[in-house]
Amino acid sequence: MTDITYHTDAAGMTAHGTTVFTRMAIWCGQFAGGAREGQQIAARYHELSLLSGPDLAGRGLTRQTIARAALTGH
Repeated sequence: MTDITYHTDAAGMTAHGTTVFTRMAIWCGQFAGGAREGQQIAARYHELSLLSGPDLAGRGLTRQTIARAALTGH
């Protein structure tokens, strides 16, 4: 009796699907990380903006340098 086999390329589709899913998951993770970082920058800016001139000077800052300090975390 002759064996009849049927080959499909389903493994290739699965690998491609996994690659697309992995890329999407990585992108979503990076997007969430960027959003989190943006919230932290905004919180630092808000905190610094509430300080008085002398308090800012004590940290080596001025009103003009608040944005840079919030962005860099210093």
